Amino acid sequence: MSSKEKEETVKTATASGVKYIKSHYNSDFTLKKYEIEENTVHARIHLYGYIKGKNKDTIIISYDLDSKEVVNVTGPDWFIDSRIIDKNAPFS
Repeated sequence: MSSKEKEETVKTATASGVKYIKSHYNSDFTLKKYEIEENTVHARIHLYGYIKGKNKDTIIISYDLDSKEVVNVTGPDWFIDSRIIDKNAPFS
């Protein structure tokens, strides 16, 4: 992956991650660093950051490069427990 492709990938994944966190947790995510994982099983970018006002707690967003979507979010219990439940979703 070239530098330009990597830059565009990080930009796209970050925008998607920020939108996901806002939509599902009503919080503002700030990116600190990232890691691109490309192997034979899957290609993902892991975005490491924090929620505005809680910069000591790390939030990790995993973004799938093939499907172009957020596939996992990890962080401290207080954050994960703050997820907004969609009562219309079949398995919320």
